[in-house]
Amino acid sequence: MHRIGIVFTFLSLLGTFLLAACSSAPANTPPPPTPDVQATVNAAVAATATAEAMLQEMVDTAVEEAVEEAVDAAVEEAVNEALASATPQPEYATYSEEELVVLIEETSAEAEANTEAYAEATETAVSDGEVTAEEVETIELYVSLTEETLTALDAMIETYYALYGETADAILVELVAIEEELALLNENLAQMTAVLEEINTTLEAGLTLAEETIAQLEQAATEAQTVANQVATQASTWAELAQATAGQIQENVTAVQDDLMNLLTNTQPDTIATNAEETITMLLNYATTANNALTDNTISTTEMQSLAQLGANIIASLEANPLPQADMLINNINTLNTQLAQGELQNARASLNTLQAQIPQPGSLGGGITLPGGGGRPGGRP
Repeated sequence: MHRIGIVFTFLSLLGTFLLAACSSAPANTPPPPTPDVQATVNAAVAATATAEAMLQEMVDTAVEEAVEEAVDAAVEEAVNEALASATPQPEYATYSEEELVVLIEETSAEAEANTEAYAEATETAVSDGEVTAEEVETIELYVSLTEETLTALDAMIETYYALYGETADAILVELVAIEEELALLNENLAQMTAVLEEINTTLEAGLTLAEETIAQLEQAATEAQTVANQVATQASTWAELAQATAGQIQENVTAVQDDLMNLLTNTQPDTIATNAEETITMLLNYATTANNALTDNTISTTEMQSLAQLGANIIASLEANPLPQADMLINNINTLNTQLAQGELQNARASLNTLQAQIPQPGSLGGGITLPGGGGRPGGRP
């Protein structure tokens, strides 16, 4: 019994010792790392910079798109206004597009030369610090010539808008830009005229010109020369673009006309009238179709295909059912279809009028004509 108590006491002491040892032993878990404050700050700064750059890019893009849209809208409005008010001037109304383009370019160069002449005359006049009445008269002459040239140029551009306003947008945009420069040049000429009038008044009164007035004269001439040079440059660029575009348009038109002529040549009849009355009905139908095709001043491939087929059917029907003046009718139909295919619409209208006058009225041929459904030919032939 005594031994058991000793053993129990020993085990209790051993357990207490082990517990104390365990509680006093260092922990195996590593200490938490020290936060890198600078790295965190750097990351935040970098993220902010990236966000700002992205935001700025979005703003720049939005602004650029808004500006482009505003400019496009303004240009479109200017073009539409120019086209809406355009009236062909009689002296230039008969010019072809190519002729008018060349004339506008040449007149712009002439305006530049006239402006340069009065700028040089002005520079010579003010070089000695004085301006005489004779020098003013010379300058006024060149100013007058420039004004006349600009008036003619305005009329040419107005006519181009009216006659050829359906051309490429880029050409019209360039032409509007030239008009804006011309407006500046006209304003400058008005200023020059006002200064010259002031100088004339001063000289006639026997007074000495103020240095400020002479400076205004020189400045007006310099500004006019700058604008005139710009007009000539723009006109030259525009003329090149217009001529190139007109050339391309002509190539396209020629290709289309070739296609229409091939269509006309290769079309075979698919319906032949059985008697003269049916042939007359075909002729009237052809004339109506041709007249409808001409109403919009263009001939589409579909319209040409229909006219070619009707023409082939009529020619075959006239050969099978001869009418009075059948050869003339056949010739007129061939001529009319050729004119339509080649875009000679004015001549085509004249040919159509002639054809309509030659077509017999239904029932006008009298005896020997079997009405539709009879299955016979003129003269009672089966």
